[in-house]
Amino acid sequence: MNKLIFKKIKNENIFAKDYDNFIKNNEIEFSDSEIAVVYGPNGTGKTSLVKALANGEKTAIQYSYNGKEYNDDSQFIIINDQNNRNIIKGETSDFLLGDDIKREHELYEYITNEYETICTQSNKILKDKFKITSGSSKLITYFSEKDNFQKNIQDLANNKSKGKKTKIDDYIVGWSKYKPYVISEYDEAKLEYFMNDLSTSKSLILEIESIDTTLVTQNTRIREVEKNTEAIRILSHFCDTEECIVCDSINIGRENLLAKKTKNKNNILETLEPKIKDILEKLSSSSTVEDPFNIKNVLIAAIETGELEGICNLKDDIQDYRDIFVKKVINELLEILNHSDIRDKNEEYKKLINEKPEINDEDFLYIEEIINNSMFKKIRIGRDDKKNIQIFIEDKEFLGIDREELPLSSGEQNFLSLTLEFLKAKNSDKPIVILDDPISSFDSIYKNKIVYAIIKILDKKKRVILTHNVDLLRLLDGQLKKCFNLFLFNNTENEENGFIPLKPDERDMLISLDTLLKAFRTKIYKYVKNKELFLISLIPFMRGYATIINNEDVKENLTQVMHGFKDELVDIGSCYQILFGKHDGIHKQYEVSVDSILNQSIEECEIVDNEKYPLLNRTLRHSFIYLYLRLLIEKVLVSKYKINTEGRNGAKQLGQIISKAFPDSSDKDAMKKRVFLTTKKTLLNEFNHFEGNLSIFQPAIDITNQILEEEAKKIINFLKNL
Repeated sequence: MNKLIFKKIKNENIFAKDYDNFIKNNEIEFSDSEIAVVYGPNGTGKTSLVKALANGEKTAIQYSYNGKEYNDDSQFIIINDQNNRNIIKGETSDFLLGDDIKREHELYEYITNEYETICTQSNKILKDKFKITSGSSKLITYFSEKDNFQKNIQDLANNKSKGKKTKIDDYIVGWSKYKPYVISEYDEAKLEYFMNDLSTSKSLILEIESIDTTLVTQNTRIREVEKNTEAIRILSHFCDTEECIVCDSINIGRENLLAKKTKNKNNILETLEPKIKDILEKLSSSSTVEDPFNIKNVLIAAIETGELEGICNLKDDIQDYRDIFVKKVINELLEILNHSDIRDKNEEYKKLINEKPEINDEDFLYIEEIINNSMFKKIRIGRDDKKNIQIFIEDKEFLGIDREELPLSSGEQNFLSLTLEFLKAKNSDKPIVILDDPISSFDSIYKNKIVYAIIKILDKKKRVILTHNVDLLRLLDGQLKKCFNLFLFNNTENEENGFIPLKPDERDMLISLDTLLKAFRTKIYKYVKNKELFLISLIPFMRGYATIINNEDVKENLTQVMHGFKDELVDIGSCYQILFGKHDGIHKQYEVSVDSILNQSIEECEIVDNEKYPLLNRTLRHSFIYLYLRLLIEKVLVSKYKINTEGRNGAKQLGQIISKAFPDSSDKDAMKKRVFLTTKKTLLNEFNHFEGNLSIFQPAIDITNQILEEEAKKIINFLKNL
């Protein structure tokens, strides 16, 4: 389906009620060239529409595209007008499409994401399997400090950084020095004990590793410590009886016996080396913990016999399990790395970043050529001190920089920011580009280039162009014939609202004066419903056309019925035939005067077939009302205020007549009346004459029926109340 179908558009109270339950004129169908133009005059809500499509604050939108329903901006790339493009945002990769550059940024993204995955997996393995739950774990001290290897393990174990403090290159180089270890058989219980012990705050393993065997002295009574300890425990527990719980002896003297056992234990412990003493006390307090290393018995036997070989063997055994632990950690983390292709990808990436970036994308080269030749500015692609590709203009990097800081004029800033937005949109995954008034504020040279860029750079995207500029329509057609479908955007309560599709015939008449003139010369008269109003409504256009082709007679005749203070009869049927040729439907000798024109009704009527030519019918009616109001005001003001319209000093233009009727003075009432008339859309307006501008449709597409009717009523009531 090559169309957008809207169900709802809301932006606070800006849109008419029709848009809440949007069922009529709610489709934007794309042309074969994938372009739709939405024409809306200023004030209809184009900017508010863009905000809604961008899922802005206090907006709501519902639409379908390609058979799927959406209520967000997930399908739209928004390119705002120049007022909202103060900073060119994005990464360099958003704008450039050279094969190597594209590959470079693909690799960068892949490597960054892959490294994050490796770090996350490594952090989980260290925590879940090896009890290394933080970067401060004592287990980390067993890893080599060489080449910052220990710091890397510490970084991977850190629950905040999870490896991010280690550069990717350093990680790959550091770990690539290792190969998987072959680990001989070992006791799983001992390894588990080793890891659990070192993950506590009071580690026995660390105490044992630090024993100085030269300070260990023999004590044959050492085993009494355990006996005394157990006796003290029992006596303390059964403190409410004087009977022996074993032999039922009475009057055992519990307090004296407890003191004796305690003193005996302490006397023996005092003879021990302090570290040995601490270890035995810890072992006594954790008697329920399994001891796969048999630490307690080894220490007691060594002290009892004075033979220290058992302690040395115990320390060697712990050393072995330290090595096993380190090797198992390295093997597990190496497996994560070896299952990844990050090393190969990183090698490819490093080769690319050490080369000069080459741009082979035609679209960027097109922009570069315009900037270099038209702006006389140098734009280039290079690398910063971190080897990242950047876009420079006049050797200054400009992405993310406020436009005022760039060495460019306002026009150059607008062009550069807009065309780079095109490149960014081209690279986006979103299918539809929304362009808001893309050629506003540009001169004719840049307008042509921008329109070409819209067609060429964005040719793989569907484009919705919002505008109030008829020049844009002509430029699009000039670059690629019949490349767009045209919709008139209306947003006025109690009128036909939505995206009103314009038929191809009227679209061509709107953008091509030649097509419009051919219609007036040939087929249009077949569809005329009110020949009298048809000719009257064309008076301003015919006068403008006569001026262009230098037909002074027709121009002068039509001028007589374009000023309210004139009273001549003019054969406007003859004028039409002179300008556009003879037709059976357009009679010669159709005479009108200002008075006969003002006797016409300005109520709604069909001038040409509204089914065949809805825009032309609306246009002719608007042109007629424009002419009617102008004639009425001039006639009333000249008559009421006796204004001279003859000679060199006579007031011949509407603005002069208004000024004569309400001259500049301290009279507030006169000032208000003058302001009232000079601010009306329908009066001091180029479309009353069409001199130098034959855009006959402009009045109809720049003002709604409702606004026109309201303004006409205000002007007529104003004149009645003078």
